[in-house]
Amino acid sequence: MPFDKRLVALAVILLGVAFTVPPLFRGAMIALAIVAAVLAALPKGTRGLVFATMVGLATGVASINLFAIGIFQGPITKEFGWSQTQYAIVTLVGTVVTVVSSLYIGRLFDRQGVRRWALLGIVLFALALISLYWLTPNPLHFYAVFALMPIIGAGTSSVAYSRVIAAWFDRRRGQAFGAALAGIGIGGAVLSSVSQYLISTVGWRGAYVGLGLLTLVLTLPIVFWKLRDSPSDVGLGLDGDSPQGGAAAATSGHAAMPVERFGYDARESRRQWRFWQMFIAFLLLSFGIGGVLIPLVPILSARGITPEQAAAVQGALGLALIVGRAFAGFLMDRFFAPLVATTILIFPIIGVTLLALDASGTTALIAAVCIGLAAGAELDVIAVLITRYFGNFAYGENYGWQYAAWTFGSGTAVIVTNRVFDSLGTHTPALWVYVGMFVLSGLMLLRLGRYPELPRASGSYENDHGP
Repeated sequence: MPFDKRLVALAVILLGVAFTVPPLFRGAMIALAIVAAVLAALPKGTRGLVFATMVGLATGVASINLFAIGIFQGPITKEFGWSQTQYAIVTLVGTVVTVVSSLYIGRLFDRQGVRRWALLGIVLFALALISLYWLTPNPLHFYAVFALMPIIGAGTSSVAYSRVIAAWFDRRRGQAFGAALAGIGIGGAVLSSVSQYLISTVGWRGAYVGLGLLTLVLTLPIVFWKLRDSPSDVGLGLDGDSPQGGAAAATSGHAAMPVERFGYDARESRRQWRFWQMFIAFLLLSFGIGGVLIPLVPILSARGITPEQAAAVQGALGLALIVGRAFAGFLMDRFFAPLVATTILIFPIIGVTLLALDASGTTALIAAVCIGLAAGAELDVIAVLITRYFGNFAYGENYGWQYAAWTFGSGTAVIVTNRVFDSLGTHTPALWVYVGMFVLSGLMLLRLGRYPELPRASGSYENDHGP
């Protein structure tokens, strides 16, 4: 598949511009250059769809919870006098709601598609962000807003957007997952810079309003224009190919034949040992990643790094997350996915070990890059392993379960990290525990075994699961 020369040229231009802007925004410009390069390698008819999922995830609930929460922690706790543990409870609250809702929203997307829920979720999620302008000193107010976000913003989550990618791709599924889910990394690079800039200019309350308006002005039009639940909605086949019946169907405006669905339904998937082995492996992995990724700014600040330097390091982490996603997906289309995933786990072992040894300056930057590479790659692994071991028939529901494991681990780990700091005055003991979790997770992924021969799905999701 040839690269789109215009997008390649745009990537080069953006990369050049990155070195002319203030350092705070350099990571964001590099992230946009990577986006253009990744899109250039995808089939022509699929680029708009993947770009829409990228933007949706970059400004969606996952990016806010992973990156913006850490940026806002300092100014909010300073104004209200909250401890780190009090602030971190907001992550636990959001985690519990996300875990429970993820078990059901995937089924909803399998039945009704994603587009309508994505559009509604973008609007409601943006309004929730804007409402934080009126946040009161009562922590329950803060917790309530972040408990509501995973529900009203479910259509902006990776459960939703990855369901669309699973329906659009087959041969290039890993690459497409990597490109689309890199949106969370884009959010890390861009939101870190934008949030820090807004906080320093208009305060943290105005910054929340700015993030909400950004979602309404940028994300909503792009998703409305480009996001479709199936390639047949725009007269295409899987991977952007012309459907059976000739190229005319792709340009006539008539729908193509429905995309074939294959694999096990959700109940059949959950009866298999691989499903639960995967569940535990991702739980361990996410606990280690989330315990460092979400509170990275406070971890670095405790080592004497300024808020601006910490934001720059987190921006580098976001860039690494994008690269990890793009390359992991590319590799998993060509090599055995569990082996790729386990190999990538070497990076967080190195990164978290460096932080445990009191990394600062350039060493802290290297540690953040290593963690970002793994965090980016492993969410791709969830998406790819589900389709390879269980198929796309009940993808949304199956992904929802595995995403629940990931969310629970990453959300509760930040409580542990902050609690250890409040009790001992250091994050180091928790960091060493996370290194051990990476090792156990890798061993479990290696034991998943060969991909099974998947059955062709008969009937519809509704027929097998009821209305």
